[in-house]
Amino acid sequence: MDQFFYASEIYDDKVILPEEEAHHALVVLRKHKGDPLQVVDGKGNLYNCILDSVDPENCNLHIIDKQEKYDAVKHYIHIGLSPPKSHDRVEWFVEKATEIGVQEITFIQTQHSERVMIKPKRILKRIIASMKQSLKATLPVINDIIPLSEFIEASEEENKFVGYLGEEDSPLLSKIANPGERYSVLIGPEGDYSPNEIAEVKDFGFKPVSLGRSRLRTETAGVATCHILNIINE
Repeated sequence: MDQFFYASEIYDDKVILPEEEAHHALVVLRKHKGDPLQVVDGKGNLYNCILDSVDPENCNLHIIDKQEKYDAVKHYIHIGLSPPKSHDRVEWFVEKATEIGVQEITFIQTQHSERVMIKPKRILKRIIASMKQSLKATLPVINDIIPLSEFIEASEEENKFVGYLGEEDSPLLSKIANPGERYSVLIGPEGDYSPNEIAEVKDFGFKPVSLGRSRLRTETAGVATCHILNIINE
C-alpha cells in the first residue's frame, strides 16, 4: 500500500479522518467499507486500519494494529534558517526538507533577514502533505522566528555548523559531519551574516562549512543541507 492518510483524532481502536482526508479516500480514491487504509499521526506512529464508515463528515476507521516509531532514525537534524522574502519559497523549503528528512526547523532573525513573520497554518498544511507523500509518520517540529542569538544560545546539538560565504576555505559539510549524531545547522539570509553575527556564532561553537562550489539561495541551501546529512546517515 502506498497511500498514507493523516489524522489527529485517534482513540484506542478508532480513527476519525478529517473531512478533507475522508473526501480524498471516499471520493477521489473511491474507497469502500471494509477497505484497508494506513493512517499516520505525525508523531511517528503508523496505524493499519479498516474503513468502517463511509460518511465524509464522520468517517471512522477501525484500527487493526499500530506500528510505533515507524520512521525513527538515529540522527537529528535541526535547521536554523533566515526565511526568504517570499513566503512561497519558505513553504517550498519546509515541503522539500520534510520529504528528504528533517526533525526540527527554527526560523531565525538576523541583521540582513528579509522576512519577520511566517504563516504557521500554511506551513503545517504543506508539511502534512509532504509527510504523507514521502511515506513518513513524523512531522518535523516547526518553530517561529527567534533572534539569531537566542537560537545559538539554546542549541544543544553535538555538531554545530554554519553555512557562511565569507570563508572560501571552509570544509565541506559532507566531510566533517559524523553519522548518527545530532546536528544544528545555521543557514543565513541572501545577504549573509554580518561580521559581528558570524563572530558571535563562532563563539558558541558553530563551525563554518561549505555545501559545495555553487552559491545557493537560502532555501536551496537548507534543502541541500538536509540532503547531505541524510546521505551520510544512509
